[in-house]
Amino acid sequence: MFVPIKGRPVPEVTWSKDDTNLKTRAHIDTTESYTLLVIPDCTRYDAGKYHLCLENVAGKKTGFVNVKVLDTPGPPVNLKPREIAKNSITLQWEIPIIDGGSKIRNYIIEKRAATKKAYTVLSTTWQKCSFKIPDLEEGAYYYFRVSAENDLGVGEPAETPEPIRVSQAPSAPENLYVTDVTSDSASLAWTKPLHDGGSLITGYVIEAQKKDTDQWVHVATIKALDYTVTDLIEGAEYTFRIMAVNASGRSDPRESRPAVIKEQTSAPSFDLRGVYQKTIIAKAGDRLKVEIPVLGKPRPVVSWKKGDTVVKETQRLNIETTLTSTILNINEIKRTDGGQYSMTGKNMLGTMTETITILVHDIPGPPTGPIKLEEISCDYVLMSWDPPENDGGVPINNYIVEMRETTGTSWVELAATVIRTTFKAARLTTGTQYQFRIKAQNRYGIGPSIISEPVVAVYPFDVPSQPGTPVVTSFNKDAMTLSWNEPSSDGGSAILGYHVERKEKNSILWQRISKALVVGNLFKSTGLIDGIAYEHRVIAENMAGLSKASKPSEPMYALDPVDPPGRPVALNITRHEVTLSWTKPEGDGGFSITGYTVERREMPNGRWLKANFNNILETIYTVSGLTEDATYEFRVFARNSAGAVSAPSQSSEAILCRDDIEEPRLDVDASYSSTVVVMAGEVFKLEASVTGRPIPSLVWTKEGKELEDTAKIEIKTSEFHTTLTNKDSLRRDGGAFTLIASNPGGFAKFIYNVKVLDRPGPPNSLTVTDVTAEKCVLNWLHPTHDGGAKIEYFIIQRRETSRLAWTNVATDLQANRFKVTKLLKGNEYIFRVMAVNKYGVGEPVESEPVICANPYVPSDPPQQPEVTIITKDSMVVCWDRPEHDGGSRINTYIIERRDKTGLRWVKCNKRTVTDLRFKVSGLTPGHEYEFRVLAENNAGLSQPSPSSPFYKAIDTIFQPGPPGNPRVLDTTKSSITLAWNKPVYDGGSEITGYIVETCLPEEDEWTIHTPKNGWTATSFTITNLRENQEYKINISATNCEGVGEPAAVPGTPKAEDRLVPPEIELGAELRKVVCIRACSTLRLFVPIKGRPAPEIKWSREHGESLDKANIEITSSFTTLQVENVDRFDGGKYIVTVENASGSKTAFVNVRVLDSPGAPQNLIVREVTRDSVSLPDHDGGSRITGYIVEMQGKGSEKWTQVMVVKSNEAHVTGLTQGEEYTFRISAVNEKGVSDPRSLNVPVVAKDLVISPTFKLLFSTFSVLAGDDLKIDVPYAAHPKATATWLKDGVALKETTRVNADTTDKNLLLVIKEACRDDVGTYTVKLTNTAGEASTDISNKQLVPE
Repeated sequence: MFVPIKGRPVPEVTWSKDDTNLKTRAHIDTTESYTLLVIPDCTRYDAGKYHLCLENVAGKKTGFVNVKVLDTPGPPVNLKPREIAKNSITLQWEIPIIDGGSKIRNYIIEKRAATKKAYTVLSTTWQKCSFKIPDLEEGAYYYFRVSAENDLGVGEPAETPEPIRVSQAPSAPENLYVTDVTSDSASLAWTKPLHDGGSLITGYVIEAQKKDTDQWVHVATIKALDYTVTDLIEGAEYTFRIMAVNASGRSDPRESRPAVIKEQTSAPSFDLRGVYQKTIIAKAGDRLKVEIPVLGKPRPVVSWKKGDTVVKETQRLNIETTLTSTILNINEIKRTDGGQYSMTGKNMLGTMTETITILVHDIPGPPTGPIKLEEISCDYVLMSWDPPENDGGVPINNYIVEMRETTGTSWVELAATVIRTTFKAARLTTGTQYQFRIKAQNRYGIGPSIISEPVVAVYPFDVPSQPGTPVVTSFNKDAMTLSWNEPSSDGGSAILGYHVERKEKNSILWQRISKALVVGNLFKSTGLIDGIAYEHRVIAENMAGLSKASKPSEPMYALDPVDPPGRPVALNITRHEVTLSWTKPEGDGGFSITGYTVERREMPNGRWLKANFNNILETIYTVSGLTEDATYEFRVFARNSAGAVSAPSQSSEAILCRDDIEEPRLDVDASYSSTVVVMAGEVFKLEASVTGRPIPSLVWTKEGKELEDTAKIEIKTSEFHTTLTNKDSLRRDGGAFTLIASNPGGFAKFIYNVKVLDRPGPPNSLTVTDVTAEKCVLNWLHPTHDGGAKIEYFIIQRRETSRLAWTNVATDLQANRFKVTKLLKGNEYIFRVMAVNKYGVGEPVESEPVICANPYVPSDPPQQPEVTIITKDSMVVCWDRPEHDGGSRINTYIIERRDKTGLRWVKCNKRTVTDLRFKVSGLTPGHEYEFRVLAENNAGLSQPSPSSPFYKAIDTIFQPGPPGNPRVLDTTKSSITLAWNKPVYDGGSEITGYIVETCLPEEDEWTIHTPKNGWTATSFTITNLRENQEYKINISATNCEGVGEPAAVPGTPKAEDRLVPPEIELGAELRKVVCIRACSTLRLFVPIKGRPAPEIKWSREHGESLDKANIEITSSFTTLQVENVDRFDGGKYIVTVENASGSKTAFVNVRVLDSPGAPQNLIVREVTRDSVSLPDHDGGSRITGYIVEMQGKGSEKWTQVMVVKSNEAHVTGLTQGEEYTFRISAVNEKGVSDPRSLNVPVVAKDLVISPTFKLLFSTFSVLAGDDLKIDVPYAAHPKATATWLKDGVALKETTRVNADTTDKNLLLVIKEACRDDVGTYTVKLTNTAGEASTDISNKQLVPE
């Protein structure tokens, strides 16, 4: 490392490194201008921080150099075992101090047994700093080493300095007992741990804990299994614990029960925790030692009993007693030693008895005989026996069977692993006598044997009994398949097979048709003649010979079989029954179907059982006796008259027997959806099928009445089908028939419409009305039954009651009403009407007898009339109807009047009056009138009503109504000011005045405040009121009739000073612009309101001075006056009023008519053009034009160029390259303004702007199908040419794609945009000043 240095005098140089002596490791060379440190052959240990220190009299300077040496890493640090277990060790280490200049990638872990020299690699890819080595040998010693690996290789290993033993701390000692307690000591005893942890136990550590402390105190470390702890505090309670110690450490502690340190007396007790379930098992012949710890002070005396007998000690059985326990010893224990043993401890405090059970296991006793010889044959014997009564206390594993011939003495073992208590001795010699013996074996050995009686191996059987009668299971015209049952007895020998014979029904000769023995009980009989009946029989054969022939089968014809019925369907399901329905077989085998058989099977594993006990004739059957919540399937067989039985149908669906409720459903043929049409005399039939659970009840109704089975209407109803048959149909049998199926789940309904084509029925409701002396009116309705055809017309006939002959009145009448004329007054008539359709004339309907006479007389007179509304020239007359109208409707009323001064009654109404009121007009004011009314009906005029009283024709006057909208305008501490509106109703007379009265809220005494002669205005101030007192206030109006109804002022107003927010009331002329000529006087008058009186301030909009103004202020108005105004006095004048309730501001716009001000903002828009904005001030009068003047450079003279009316001018005829200045003056009717000059001179030359874009955004989105419009603002001068590209390709203009260019905008329009229009569009602009381009994306098209 070369380091330049400076310093005067030459500094002293010192190199140092924390962990290295550099003088021995490095060459250091130092001069006055540099220092050089050289380390040859550097290793990873040379990495680190090198410190350099320079020092002279002028000062000290230090620095350092970090050196990184790229090498394999150093050894890991602090390698040690973290955890040692029974057969595993967990190592841990820290990363190497030197990582070799690159990151540690992984570690290599190795092990070697202390007895070996070679290391075994455990892992080469481990990345953590701890590693568990499993599967080590317990108690063995091992060395371990760990190396780190980086990018440059594997570094030095770190090795455990000492071998590590694989062991663990021992398990806790067993059963720490406090065996004895005195006043200052406690004796402890314990047993060794079950497991020493793989290392020898070196001792035990005893600790004690006093009650109510958390601290365990070390007592002693000893090697024995008992210890007496001394120097304890009398009366204190201690808990002791003990830990076993080995080379690997301490075990978990075992704690004792708490013990109180005192001279103890305790009742006897036995610690039976060491005896599992108080039962001890021993093998016969072994030595048994039962040690039971005994507790109690003084030490109890222990006695033992077996059952109820005291145990007698012998050389074989004795009892030992120690300080802490009682021991029962039994040598060479026998089965008879087993049983219940009880120990009784007794001391001065009481007696304690505990019982234990000793079970003695031994070899079993002999099997229980005798040996039963179940079956004897010529070459085998089948035997059985019972298990031993004494199984030795454990289960029998197997039996050993042996055999000998009775002529010899040696036993031969037939089987040694027989598990059951039966055995078949096979391969015996026929005729030889044998004996068998059997022994039982358990896990303790083989017990004694039992021997059978001698037995000879011979045939013990006879020929079989008769086989069962054969049954034909399937057949066709060529063959039959037979099955039969085996004989009830096989004679003691297995049946070898069967012989089958057959004969024709009418023959007596049996032929054997089985060529060989038939094995099994099925046989196919072939070669039959079609239509012949055959019988079959069967003979069985065993080793003893042939049996007797079976009974012959039923005669069966050789015919084709019956097809299976259709798959059964459940029509109704309850918890114990299922109703099934199926379809007939397609083929009946040539003979009619005579019945069906139903079978059922319980799911999932039941057998098929016959479900019907009688022959089923229909294709529906209810299977009963089923189990609730069980699942069944069903199948059906068909049988024909030839006796042929079909194959079973396809099984039904799985059916769960449960009372499910299913709403009824009616299945009706589609033909019933339209009206059923039937001719009179024919039969019609209505039918329907029904489903539902439980089985729905079916009811037929017609016109709301339930139909029953009669001779005419036959109703047949089964569980799932119903039929209604109507015989000899008549017209009245037609109509709506309703079928209703109902069950607890609901109901279903179907309406059948039946039309019987017949002559029509009688018309309905024939009535005779409007009877007079010569005529009457007949009315009737169409017949209820039109006979199924349109009613073409009606026939009307009449007869006098004194005659029998009917006379036609009308014979071709289309209407339902007819006026009969030319009747004779006083005669009695009967009328009848008949309807006619295309099938003929229907039944007639007759009227009641009718006498021809007028049925009415003039009515009674109306009731006495009254007059309600009276004016000076009209009155409204009202009356009530006559009590009796004389039998005829009243057509009109006639109203008559009579003047009190006249004699004649004058008719008042010219038109018909049917109301019970009439306005009589045209009366003479001041005259009195009376009125009467007459009623007129078909019989004429009634008598007049009683006359009314006289009424005078004058206008009526009433008291006025209440004043409108009473309100409080103002209050002070002693007064309240009110206002109100005139009453809506003045009572017919002019209002003469108003009365204002007050009352305290809690009182009823009113005080009038208005003058006695009344108050005519609609506002009033009540004075002399008490401050802060609330009042109720009423206002009433008066006219010549008197005082009207009062109107109450809302609430209870209080007499108090009111705070009124300030208000400015600008007049209409001040709200507009105030125009005034120059040199005139401006005067602004502004009324104001407010309480307390507001403070008033005037100001100008831009803060101009008001020194010229003369301002006057009062409590109700303010004025501002400016004399000799000029154009600078124009503008906004602001007035502000303010008091404690708030503030308000208003302004007045003033325009002074004067010559205009100079134009404003004179700017040059283009070099060849200039433009100006309107001047700030038009002098109060409209600008009529602008004068444009020009001055050349170097000239002092202004030349008028033009006069323009707009605020823009185009000056031509300039000299190119010349510099000009311009000025503008405004003109109005008052004169010419001051001129406004252009700020800078202008050189006359063409303006050049290179193209630039003014894009607001660069992405355009559009919905598919809409028009896409891309609008690009730009600037360029001279005018630029535009080129459009899409995705780098020039865009062609079509009828759908159009590009347009204006002075300021580029426009691209794509009509009905689609997915193909998505992409990047580029637009290029080019002119003489340059070119520019920009990209526009169209990305967000919604997919079509």
